[in-house]
Amino acid sequence: MDLGFLTVPLTMAAMAFGFAVVTDTQTVNIEKVNVPASISGASGFTQNVVIAHLADEMRAIEHEAHSGAQARSIQLQGEKSWLIVLADYLKVTPLIRVAQESAGLTPFSFSGEIVMHGPELEFVLRGFDDNSKPEYISTRGPADQLSSLIKETAYEAMRAIDPYIVAAYQFKRDFRTRDFTPTLGIIRRELANTDTRNHKWMYNLWGIVLYQQADRAGAIEKFKSALAVDPNFSSPLLNWGVVLARQGNNQEAIEKFQLLIANRRGDASPATKAAAQAEWGFSLALLGRYEQAFAKFKEATKTDPGFSDVFSSWAEVLSALGRTEEATKMTARSLKMAPAEVVYTENLIGSVQNLPATASVVN
Repeated sequence: MDLGFLTVPLTMAAMAFGFAVVTDTQTVNIEKVNVPASISGASGFTQNVVIAHLADEMRAIEHEAHSGAQARSIQLQGEKSWLIVLADYLKVTPLIRVAQESAGLTPFSFSGEIVMHGPELEFVLRGFDDNSKPEYISTRGPADQLSSLIKETAYEAMRAIDPYIVAAYQFKRDFRTRDFTPTLGIIRRELANTDTRNHKWMYNLWGIVLYQQADRAGAIEKFKSALAVDPNFSSPLLNWGVVLARQGNNQEAIEKFQLLIANRRGDASPATKAAAQAEWGFSLALLGRYEQAFAKFKEATKTDPGFSDVFSSWAEVLSALGRTEEATKMTARSLKMAPAEVVYTENLIGSVQNLPATASVVN
């Protein structure tokens, strides 16, 4: 390993680290969790084991949420990123802290303890960063179910760190049961918060929930609310178009998809753009404009070669036109590319559309 860069002047090193911090992922530091000796001795749940389990559960929640919200790495007690190690070496940690604070990238830190209350345990966590009020988390459970208590505490900790990640995680769980009461509870609680950073995401997710509940008009209103917060937010614009198409308003839907693709200031990912083009193509087919539809499907495959849903739409239009052999090939291509299970938490594509497509030949 070439460590020659360590010989650069201190000011140059500080500049390099400042840039690295700005682009680095935020971390969650679990600094300390005191565990009574009677628990650690009997169960093996020492402080380090509890911290490791807590971090694993937090990672699992973030991974399952699989949202577009910024991911955070979970940093265990005693671990240091390469950034902090080198900063300590160069003695410029205070400069890095200034850069972190100015960029809003200061870590979220937790410390706490497990307290015995007879047959019950209480897991207390105190969390804070420089941009929010301190968080106090307290969960209780039977002494012989410490693993479950850690899991519950991780859920509450992640809700303190980023409510949208937990809302997306909860939506995926509720999607299986079709009871979205827990998701809606998180959404409403966050929208009542004066900190509006998550509001556009919450309104968008609320719209997706309402769509799942067959309230299409209500879903559109929530997508409009998300766009009122951020007019360049691509997901609610895509979702609005999808709902319009499912209502049979295909020309209006196409106008939404056009706006999304034309919005150079927006945040649309390749998958979101490909979804808009695929839906655009499907609406064109429903209007009887088949060649234009196929051209739009081709655009979608170039925008995001890994977006499998376009081939399902393409196959359905081909099937409706009686082009069975071509449709079969497109279906096979879609199935080969598609992940085993995808539940989107931002866009009404894939299984969250929850409605059968109805392509038909227009005479």
